[in-house]
Amino acid sequence: MQLRIIGSIGFFALLMASIYALIANIFWLDIVSHIGYYIFAFLWFIHQRKAYNVYFYLFLGLTLISYSLGMFSKFWMFGDIALLLQAISFLPLIMEATKHFKLKNMSHFMVLYLFSIIGLNTYLLLLHINEMKTYISGDVTSTIYTFYYLNLGALGITAMVYYLNSFSKKSMYFISLAISIIFANVLRDMGVFYFKDISVEISESIIRIGSALFLVLFFITSEKSLKLDDFT
Repeated sequence: MQLRIIGSIGFFALLMASIYALIANIFWLDIVSHIGYYIFAFLWFIHQRKAYNVYFYLFLGLTLISYSLGMFSKFWMFGDIALLLQAISFLPLIMEATKHFKLKNMSHFMVLYLFSIIGLNTYLLLLHINEMKTYISGDVTSTIYTFYYLNLGALGITAMVYYLNSFSKKSMYFISLAISIIFANVLRDMGVFYFKDISVEISESIIRIGSALFLVLFFITSEKSLKLDDFT
């Protein structure tokens, strides 16, 4: 109980620090706040004493390293390397989710719906990548952003397929994690490529708290299909 209280205070303090950093334009403090979200999310559920697997530590390690390098994004190619590490960090999540896939017989309507959604999102993703190239200078950066968004799209598709074929509490945490990561990064890129808005940046910071919590919940929850009794 005490750890939950400490965690709550920690999340609130980090969020306030992030908001202050955004208002005062203190870039490094905002990054440190985002790193802190994962630390306090880990502490929030430490009482359950779950053993995390290699995919958890790969994602967490790559994410924290990319955040740390992001503080030096104006120097050399640290910004590009940080983005590349973020793109690679999505792969352990995808591999962990696919371990729990149990493909079931789906109706022709569901198959058509699934492929329609995948096709539409792929088309919109490619349009977004093509539009972004007009704002990016350099082939290396453009290639990294393309790789980054393709992995982000693959994460979203994996989450949707996992949820539709599982309908477990674990899959609900994963699709919530994927949505949080996607929305947070889209909001971040709005400020990078289009316009900066303090409300958008604060929303991004709040969403990143959710992604940190959903990450831990996904890895500590066992795969078990939900029943109607779980909603009553």
